[in-house]
Amino acid sequence: MVKVIKSAVKCYKKRTKKTVGGRTKIYEYNQYLIPLKKSDDMECSEEVFIIPKKQFSELVGEEVSELGAYLDNLKGYRNSMEDYEKELAELEWKHNELSKSYKAAVSKNAKTNKKLRLEDERIKTLEEKNNELSRQLEDKKTKYYLLKKEHDLEVEKSKILEDELNMQKDKDIWSTLKSRLGNSGKKEQDEEGK
Repeated sequence: MVKVIKSAVKCYKKRTKKTVGGRTKIYEYNQYLIPLKKSDDMECSEEVFIIPKKQFSELVGEEVSELGAYLDNLKGYRNSMEDYEKELAELEWKHNELSKSYKAAVSKNAKTNKKLRLEDERIKTLEEKNNELSRQLEDKKTKYYLLKKEHDLEVEKSKILEDELNMQKDKDIWSTLKSRLGNSGKKEQDEEGK
């Protein structure tokens, strides 16, 4: 609460003697005094602000007679200020909490982005390996089909050769039989002819 003390400024002349250059000079100046009552309850060495009545009226914008209402308004402002200070403290606390949450979210986001980049790189590497293995598989399949074709041709040749051999053997057997039969028939004819 604002405490306003009313008092009058007292003024008197003060004289001092000083010796300057071997001569004594008397200096005179105004001394100001503001007397306080014991009921004003001021402590020694307490700092105070003194505002002349004219300036106070200009500052407040009202007559001093309306000072009571003005002081009541100041009380209301002080209560409002206390409410605002509490609200400000609460908002600062919330701001700090949100800042912590934000920093945690940014950190988590950075880690997630790093993981995503690493996974993207891994996916690219795996795709490249997959493509390489697919090419190798296609090459192996092509070689396999070529070898199978060659094998089938060789098997076919082998069958043809085997058939020819069998035919040749059959031919040889028949010619052997014929020749044997022919020779034994000649022998028989020769024997009959003798």
